[in-house]
Amino acid sequence: MIRHDIQSYMAARSGMPEIVPAPAFPKTWEDDKDEFLVSPSCSLFMAESSIPNAGLGMFAGKDFGEKELVDPSPQAIIPLIDINENTHLYSGSVLSNYPWSAWTQGADFESRKTDVLFPSLGMLANSHLGLKNVDQDAKDGTKIEIGSLNRSKDFSTGSTTQYFASTFQVTRDTIQTGEEIFVDYGIGYFHHREKLFNMIFPTPDDYAEADEIVRNFSNKLGEEITEANVKEWEQILDDLKKEDENTKESKFRVAFALPDDINDVKLVAKIGTARYSIPESIRSLEWLEENGNCLDNLRRGKSNIPFANYGAFATRYLKAAEVIAPMPVVPLMRGVLEIADDEYSTSQLLLNYCFGHHDSDLLFFPYSSSVHFINHSENPNAFIRWSSSELSQTDNFNKDPKDVYSGLIMEIVAIEDIEIGEEITISYGEDWQSAWNEHVEEWKENSTNPKVIAETLNQQKNVPIKTESEQVNNPYPACVRTACYSREKNETWTTSAAEFENERFCSIQERVMHNGHYYYTAKVFPNGHHRDPVESNEVVKNIPASAVHFVSGNYCSDLHLSSAFRHEIHVPNDMYPKKWIGRNPDHSDFELYDDEDDDDDTYYDEIEDSSKEEL
Repeated sequence: MIRHDIQSYMAARSGMPEIVPAPAFPKTWEDDKDEFLVSPSCSLFMAESSIPNAGLGMFAGKDFGEKELVDPSPQAIIPLIDINENTHLYSGSVLSNYPWSAWTQGADFESRKTDVLFPSLGMLANSHLGLKNVDQDAKDGTKIEIGSLNRSKDFSTGSTTQYFASTFQVTRDTIQTGEEIFVDYGIGYFHHREKLFNMIFPTPDDYAEADEIVRNFSNKLGEEITEANVKEWEQILDDLKKEDENTKESKFRVAFALPDDINDVKLVAKIGTARYSIPESIRSLEWLEENGNCLDNLRRGKSNIPFANYGAFATRYLKAAEVIAPMPVVPLMRGVLEIADDEYSTSQLLLNYCFGHHDSDLLFFPYSSSVHFINHSENPNAFIRWSSSELSQTDNFNKDPKDVYSGLIMEIVAIEDIEIGEEITISYGEDWQSAWNEHVEEWKENSTNPKVIAETLNQQKNVPIKTESEQVNNPYPACVRTACYSREKNETWTTSAAEFENERFCSIQERVMHNGHYYYTAKVFPNGHHRDPVESNEVVKNIPASAVHFVSGNYCSDLHLSSAFRHEIHVPNDMYPKKWIGRNPDHSDFELYDDEDDDDDTYYDEIEDSSKEEL
């Protein structure tokens, strides 16, 4: 399915390359302890999706084996803090189609209502309910960093994300070379949009039933298709579309998955109804090399640039003037990123990862692999420009800023020859540099990061955790809270995996010792997961100490500091067309997307819920 074009779907319907192990590459990459293999040829391509009118998609440049990570370089996960409540500009915007629920990356404690952006596979890959081949199943694929250990000396405190992930792995036996990568947006995401797109979206079960029907019917066909065969096939389709007398429901989605033309039945029986719906979902490698862009020329590594933390490093030798990375971008207005509460940062962290112009309200967030780690340099070895690809929707250049939609593509281009393992840098612009210099001069933050305190408390394995009553006179430091791994409702704790979906704020009520180990009774709070069995404050007994730990509370991590640096990356002055130049302090004339025929007012919530539905 598509998030790139509102008119999407309306018109529709080789071997493993040699690999080189990570130790062959520069030591600056050793901060990533996970095994990382780099192919001498491109492993992932961006190209036009095989789904008609769906914009861009991701394709395999090699065979991927079962459970293999499809993009093993960790991506920067960007939290969005109460964004739907901070501004009316967000709901219905292009950006609102992309977030995943925060619990999928362990970021739900950041605020009352947190969502996250997951670049690369989480934003660029399309979805097809019958052809899903990757999912966020990788164990330990998400890395959450504590943040600043000394805020008074770290000028970059709160200016970069603390969440990183590489969790999308193959769900089937293999993904073959040239196959389009499809993630799972969830059934709800599609069915909410059937009226919007005037389309029918069969579920995985619908495709499975359709496959069985078409195989059984194909076995009955002879060499020649008879008139009786045609009538029988038409009757099968008609029966599926009729309402059942008992359930008052039909199997219209199963019927939609089947071929209307009986002459296609034998072909569909071989390839499956899902593959039949988009037969070009497997491209040749030659086609991808000619029509696509390589997505894995970069990977994350530890930067030597002061306060930069991570950087983007070349995985291959790149010639001067060569495109290092394509950057499809999401347009958004500045007002979308404003935060109304002056007590915290005045802008979303996302601003730091956006490209923009100081005289324009229009910003762009790039969402291809690893580009968010590209640092600033006064002597860069790369630059940005608009892509000349036919895939880039350059008609947006003629639109007013508020009307710019998705489809534009930027590029990172090499200024000079770049060696394998060399860090890629660009210029963020004079405005950014001046703002950073001023930020450094005025930095006076001296508060303690509560995540550091929480981690220190977590190291005290045999120290009992205080109950609510004990904390009345001897509380834990501000912003430090307890969390429990539990899925129980008002009952005795049973084994609950230490996974993000089971993690909830909790308040310790009682404590007992049994066989030398502490067990707790706790009031457990809902975590916002749409399938959360905990609907209100629940009391759970006999929680082992191993299932209780300390965390930072809402609005307490580095990214919420009012003093944290916020500034977009400045594009060259001549990159923006004149029509986009001009700042408007009043963003109230922003045209929201509105589906007049949709009687469901929870558009944003449906996106958020369905995007995590199958995780």
